[in-house]
Amino acid sequence: MAIDFARMNEACLKVFGQALIFTRSATQEEISIEGILVSGAEPEEVAPGDGSIYARLWILDSEIDPAPGSGDEISTDTTIYKIVRLEADAGGGLVLLLRQDRLVM
Repeated sequence: MAIDFARMNEACLKVFGQALIFTRSATQEEISIEGILVSGAEPEEVAPGDGSIYARLWILDSEIDPAPGSGDEISTDTTIYKIVRLEADAGGGLVLLLRQDRLVM
C-alpha cells in the first residue's frame, strides 16, 4: 500500500502546525505561512560555538514560491530566525535549518 503523503502532511500541519511569517531578504515581502517549528535544535556540524540557537522548520514545498533561500527570515510571535539551509524531503516538504537572529520587541 502506497503512503499518501499529501494526507499525512495535512494531518501533521493540522495537529502540530503554527502560523509564521516568511520575509524575503531581497524585497522585504512578507508571506503568512504554516509550518512545524522545533526550536532548540543545534546540530554540531553547523553550530559555530558562540551560543547560537537553532531551530528546524518543516513546511510544504508549495508554501513559498519561489523557494526560500539563505538569509530569508522566519518570524514567530517572539523570535526572528534567519534561514541557514534548506533540504527537500521525499514527501513534498522542505526542512529549513534556522538560526535565531533577534527577539521581537
